[in-house]
Amino acid sequence: MAKIVKAKRQKIKVPILVMGASGSGKTIGSLLVAKGMMERMYPDASNEDQWDKVGVIDTEHKRTNLYVDTEHDGVRIGEFPKVDLSAPFDAAHYLDAFRSLQEYGCQVIIIDGISNAWSDEGGVMQQVDDNGGGMQGWKNVAPEQRNFLKLLTNQDVHVIATVRSKQGVEVTTDDNGKIQVEKVGLKMEQKDSLEYEFAIAFQVYENHRAQATKDNSSIFTNADPLSRETGHKIYDWAEKGTDVKAEEHKQVEKALAAIMGLVKDSEAGQLEIERSTTKVPLEKWPLSSLRNLYVALKTTVSKEQATKQDKEEQQKSEKAGN
Repeated sequence: MAKIVKAKRQKIKVPILVMGASGSGKTIGSLLVAKGMMERMYPDASNEDQWDKVGVIDTEHKRTNLYVDTEHDGVRIGEFPKVDLSAPFDAAHYLDAFRSLQEYGCQVIIIDGISNAWSDEGGVMQQVDDNGGGMQGWKNVAPEQRNFLKLLTNQDVHVIATVRSKQGVEVTTDDNGKIQVEKVGLKMEQKDSLEYEFAIAFQVYENHRAQATKDNSSIFTNADPLSRETGHKIYDWAEKGTDVKAEEHKQVEKALAAIMGLVKDSEAGQLEIERSTTKVPLEKWPLSSLRNLYVALKTTVSKEQATKQDKEEQQKSEKAGN
């Protein structure tokens, strides 16, 4: 008989996939997510020490070097340990780089990227061809794929893997025999079913917004840029077992109460809310938008109060003159 056990919520190391076309912001988004996770894991550490826990496997001609000492999402990208990987892009070389970063002490490892392991020199496609192609070629390469999959779903550290994607097209013929080319969505340059091996998968679009195409955490419902806050949420869900949705709901309620209290005696503030909520009720706004609104309303209310105070002083002055 099979042994029956009670399912329990446990800490997990999250495998994250970030898909996107060139220039969509996969790399910088992954760096910010990793930084946010380390801010949660080491809240008392310096910015320098937090970055020292973020490891990078760079397969794109040392591209990640370009981000060091630049500012994004309110933080300066620090120096981070990395391995510059070059061809051949087989699983053994990826594993060697990964283990080196683990031994260094990295707690989150970014693999930028994994498309090379599929279509570049030494990757799966070349190995299949080198093994004669066809079913036999794929059969011979299967152990290589399994080793690579173990790397991506490592249980000792958090993993963020980036993968190139491109717009797929489909050529069809209409009723009149005219050829039509239709866009059919974004296709990643890797094994088709790979994203299902990850706990969370993001598709990053040209406007840098990331939509979760798979999300075991059930946290990410809106398409927003990847940020340190994304990393905070993922870490809280994975390491602390926090119900991030419930926590965010509480914060939304607090933000709404703060906004209502701020504009309670302000005509200008109430008018601003009416203008802002013509399409979407305030209760349905994301937390980040509510925070931005609060800051804007605070300025509006302050100006209104200053104007009222000036008028009152002017009226007092006029009365005193009479």
